[in-house]
Amino acid sequence: MRNTPLTEAHVAAGARMVDFHGWNMPVQYAGILEETRRVRSQVGLFDLCHMGRLEIRGKDREALVERVFSSNLGKLKHGRAKYGFLLDERGYPIDDVLAYRGVDIVHIVINAGGRDADGPWVEARAAQEGFEADVKDVSDEQAMIALQGRNSEMTLQPLCSVDLSSVKYYGFANGLVLGIPCLLARTGYTGEDGFELFFAKGHARRVWDALLDSGKQLGAAPIGLGARDLLRLEAGMPLYGSEISRAIHPLEADLEFGLDLDKTGTLGIPALRAAKVKGFPRRAVSLAAKGGPVARSGTELWQAGRTVGVVTSGGVSPTIDRNIARALVEASTAAPGTTLEAEVRGKRYPFQVVPSPFYKRLR
Repeated sequence: MRNTPLTEAHVAAGARMVDFHGWNMPVQYAGILEETRRVRSQVGLFDLCHMGRLEIRGKDREALVERVFSSNLGKLKHGRAKYGFLLDERGYPIDDVLAYRGVDIVHIVINAGGRDADGPWVEARAAQEGFEADVKDVSDEQAMIALQGRNSEMTLQPLCSVDLSSVKYYGFANGLVLGIPCLLARTGYTGEDGFELFFAKGHARRVWDALLDSGKQLGAAPIGLGARDLLRLEAGMPLYGSEISRAIHPLEADLEFGLDLDKTGTLGIPALRAAKVKGFPRRAVSLAAKGGPVARSGTELWQAGRTVGVVTSGGVSPTIDRNIARALVEASTAAPGTTLEAEVRGKRYPFQVVPSPFYKRLR
């Protein structure tokens, strides 16, 4: 397994470590539910060094990104970020990513599972189609740390040269943290306010420790992947390989906000336009239940004696105190208020289709 620059810090803090896409990562420290509550009420720190990061420069950098990225980069102001997909020709996602539009550079953040494949795929497109663009994978050069929760700004500001109140949600700025050059993005994967920091990996432990120290009186603590997964599920954010995949396209996954279907010349967009016109038989839904067992990924869903779908992610939400899940179901069973039965260990338990997301912070 591969280690991040912060592995020793996790072990020293008593984290339970697991293999995550070939990386030795902390799944929990104090417990998944407790860590989820801490991020919702205070502030938590996440090691994201395992994720992939691309920097695209050159004359055709934006033209290349428009070719491979499902959202319209040109509609973004400089210093803004957008969620979207790298699509194949059929409209199915190779990965879901964040693109950051700088004045002379485009940053793309990719999932850990796509780290080895996404960069070469973008590079191959650039070479095949004659784009004058330099695609550089900086994943092994950079550290990536996320600070998430309502106390994030107060934790980071004393260490930072940028006036963080001027950085809007899904905006970013370049500045110094502890005197270290850093890209600071007001983005995240938890549904809370927060920042993601990108900087040279040799400074990872120093920044990590300084953030924990700065936020000590504000409740700052390290958070593992278990709580990160539950936080994103509560906030209605997808997990690649679960809610979307090479077999689940963004429209049926209820992720049209990550698409610009009016774009021309973008891989996969024509196929998705056609799918929207034709219609599609499956829909993503949110499910909730009071009591009973958790419906985990892969759990079959039933209605009127037949299977109508499958759970893509599930867990116990400490925020709304219910068992929650995302699922892909037949379109005829997707209306809010519909009751479906999840088959867990040979028994079936009722879940209700509810509006998404389960949790949305007040901005």
